Amino acid sequence: MNLVILGAQWGDEGKGKIVDLLSSEYEVVVRYQGGSNAGHTVMVNGQKFILHLLPTGILHSHTIGVIAQGMVVDLELLVEEIKQIEGKGISVRDRLLISDRAHLVLPYHKTLDALLEKKGKIGTTLRGIGPAYMLKYARKGIRVCDLWDKDRFYSLVRDNLEFVEELCKKVYCEAFEMKVDEVVDRALENFEEIKHCVTDTSSYLLNTKKSILFEGAQGTLLDVDIGTYPYVTSSNSSALGLSAGTGLPPKFFSGAKFLGVSKAYTTRVGEGPFPTELKDEVGDLIREKGKEYGATTGRPRRCGWLDLVALRHAVKLNGLDGIVLTKLDVLDGFEEIKVCTAYKIGNETFENFPASLFLLEKAQPIYKSFEGWKESTYGITSAEDIPEKAMNYINFIERFVGVPVVMLSTSPERDKYIWLSEVFHGKRVGSSNIC
Repeated sequence: MNLVILGAQWGDEGKGKIVDLLSSEYEVVVRYQGGSNAGHTVMVNGQKFILHLLPTGILHSHTIGVIAQGMVVDLELLVEEIKQIEGKGISVRDRLLISDRAHLVLPYHKTLDALLEKKGKIGTTLRGIGPAYMLKYARKGIRVCDLWDKDRFYSLVRDNLEFVEELCKKVYCEAFEMKVDEVVDRALENFEEIKHCVTDTSSYLLNTKKSILFEGAQGTLLDVDIGTYPYVTSSNSSALGLSAGTGLPPKFFSGAKFLGVSKAYTTRVGEGPFPTELKDEVGDLIREKGKEYGATTGRPRRCGWLDLVALRHAVKLNGLDGIVLTKLDVLDGFEEIKVCTAYKIGNETFENFPASLFLLEKAQPIYKSFEGWKESTYGITSAEDIPEKAMNYINFIERFVGVPVVMLSTSPERDKYIWLSEVFHGKRVGSSNIC
């Protein structure tokens, strides 16, 4: 049975380790949305890997990695990432499939990204992701398959450069200098490195008999439709993106298991509402203990208590079967730990996650407090070693969001985790021998 792993917060939940861990039992691992704005960090035998475009499961030598049609691909960064991984002794290009329908990120997308961010601060990674999707839906995008025809590719790039130049100079009164030959030549040079990997990935996924793990990037609350719009990413980073991002029919996922990854507290990067944010020494302590700095940008993350209203929103809209809880150890030693169970907005109490940015910016969290366990949970691998007060915290989360916490990740290392649910603990998550 196939598995979908999604971020259940504002990204940075620790999906990289979880995908790496669980993909050991799967044969194909698929990225289906976003681009190099993702940053999945995995520790393997003391060695750190940070992946931006490659599926995290590619670190296992038996897997096939798929970059599906919903992604926007920066070939420059992809080739660089492949070479870095191969430089550590892990083969990539003989196990990588890239959709011929995926759209490209080219240098002018990054120029446009910086300009748009300057004019209206969202907090993007400046990797060109938003403009690549913007031009895709304006029907001015360029796809991987366009690289096969050099003349066509040249024409498309030339037209886009003229469009971006006009936009920069006439609308934003900003200078723009970029030569079509340089953009085209560099893209084709990078294409030579990976063109044997390019194929119809939708057809491959529909016809394969192999087990598949689908790996989401960013997080549910950054989803362009159900997140904290406009402070979101430019793709469907929830389960909503699965069918369009893979080119597979919705029925394909009817038998899959869906797991959401959540920290034991909450973080976000960039601008946007964050009801439980702690702008005090407690928030600073969580940031330092949790090493909360962006894998892609290095920016310090905003930190706060666990927002269960937002987490329940993610559970419901993704149809999650369970939660993987990460970084519980960051809360070790706290005298008191809080979780948000509702919002106070004016004179009203909200138990559901509102769509309105106006309401979210005014939301005051209503907290339930727990006595801290003041014991170390770092690196533990047995459920018997979880402190009773920590289990009380976990049990409350389960009851509130309505699905079980099926696994704890207790350190960045691959082998430091605990299964808490026998339903999910087996040779393969959701396989017939355990369900």
